[in-house]
Amino acid sequence: MRTSFLSAVVTLCLLASPVSAQNLSSGRVDGLLSSLSWENSSSAPSQSNGSSGAAGSADAAANPDASAPITDPVTGGSWMEDFEDRTGWTVHTNVLHSGEKRWEGWNFATIRDWTWAVGTDKRHYFTRGDGKVAIAESKHHRLKAGEQMTTELTSPSVPITPGVAYQLEFESHYREGSSDNTAKVVLTFDTGESKTVREFTKDSFSTHEQVGFTAPSGAQSVSATFVYGNAQDDWFWAIDNVTVTTPLPADPGTPTAVVDVISDTHNEKKYGDVIDFLNRQPDPAGAMVVNGDYVDMGYAENYANFAADRAAHPHASGREYFTIGNHEMLGTDGSDTFLHRYLDMTKQDHVWREEVVDGQPLLMISTEFYDDVARDGKEPYVVLSDAQLNWLKQRLDYWEGKGKTVFLFSHLVLPYTVTSTHSPWYGNDFAELGKLNKVLQGHDNIVMFTSHTHASLTAGDWWGVYRGADKHGFPVVNTGAVKNANLPDGDYDEEVDPALPQTTGLRVKTYPDRVRVEAWDFEKQEMIRFHDFPIHS
Repeated sequence: MRTSFLSAVVTLCLLASPVSAQNLSSGRVDGLLSSLSWENSSSAPSQSNGSSGAAGSADAAANPDASAPITDPVTGGSWMEDFEDRTGWTVHTNVLHSGEKRWEGWNFATIRDWTWAVGTDKRHYFTRGDGKVAIAESKHHRLKAGEQMTTELTSPSVPITPGVAYQLEFESHYREGSSDNTAKVVLTFDTGESKTVREFTKDSFSTHEQVGFTAPSGAQSVSATFVYGNAQDDWFWAIDNVTVTTPLPADPGTPTAVVDVISDTHNEKKYGDVIDFLNRQPDPAGAMVVNGDYVDMGYAENYANFAADRAAHPHASGREYFTIGNHEMLGTDGSDTFLHRYLDMTKQDHVWREEVVDGQPLLMISTEFYDDVARDGKEPYVVLSDAQLNWLKQRLDYWEGKGKTVFLFSHLVLPYTVTSTHSPWYGNDFAELGKLNKVLQGHDNIVMFTSHTHASLTAGDWWGVYRGADKHGFPVVNTGAVKNANLPDGDYDEEVDPALPQTTGLRVKTYPDRVRVEAWDFEKQEMIRFHDFPIHS
């Protein structure tokens, strides 16, 4: 038996597979765009134009045999329809007399191709988008004054049972336009009943949307329609991974394991306040992981100051574990000296580590070399030896065989997972990411925790999914930072915002049916939010 993020429910996941480049609009497109992988809804078989068109007609009937059953490890879906094929999906757009045809209605492209065609302007912040995504682009549609586009993307019909509670989930990336511009999600049941379940009225970047609903009496199926309305020189809406699933029970019961997770303390005196707060919690943790950057530089003085803080404020569990961040490797003493300081502090033989806390396995990986003098503080930061990679594979295989979900810790981040990892600054942290991907491939018994960015836990993509190893992927959660908090700024930079919670971290709780990750504001001493990742054997 193995544990994975799965459940037997109905799902429509919009994921991508590679296809050749397609012509845009009605003619051939030369230059850059001719090399991009693209689909325009104006020529798609399921497209209808005009106010009398019927989205969700016979062409929209769900076809469970159109693709093999594939499970989604994060939402718990048990049936996925490939977004490339889009069997049963329909697009309906009002009649238009101007504008670029390639941006008429909903379109389908990778984020890379989308931004190459029209520029970034925060489009590339969509870290949750994987492969091809559905895009309603207004800014580059270039409609003449007085014309507005309203376009609807409708899913196939999904079987449901009357009276049963369900949850619609999808990834969304919305940039608000004018006051006329609208974006909403409408559920339509085969009984004829319809209801608007979500409306967007402000910027909402890279969010995981969850909307609960109960199937009405007599309903046997439901479809979801994404309506982008009254668009005229506005911005955009992109969606991905649309799922209909059954929600977890509201009360998870008592956790079997609790782990406190903090990072990026940088020798700040706030460290003591955070530990004191965690020690006062009514559900005390069995261990604490400090996920890197506990010192600001790798020098002996920094370690001595941190040792004094630890001695004055020990975690109540008596079990404190650490990974190496980039700041532990900064300075002129050299890589070997910095690594020895870490090993001396942790009493470890290697920079990797395994612990089991109340039955919950923890795996920690760290770099084995970084030359700050040569690199001048720049990435890549993480070098993993074959010995460490082989160990990681063996432990992941072992725990998968035991049916256990693993908490995997790395200070440095994986690209396109959590806030700010769209930036090239955070896309090159691992020197040989391909080798790590081979180890991670096929494992869905992982919840990974990364740090480094100081990105705010209030952001929409405070957790994400890593699909670099395979398209199934596994959840990755940003741990926040004790030092400060920022949000993306411009194409690749970030900016500290004093209005955000500035001292944050996580409390992670294991239950029989889920892993709950709580994001905490340690200054206000209150929970910001939480997310449950379902576990099913």
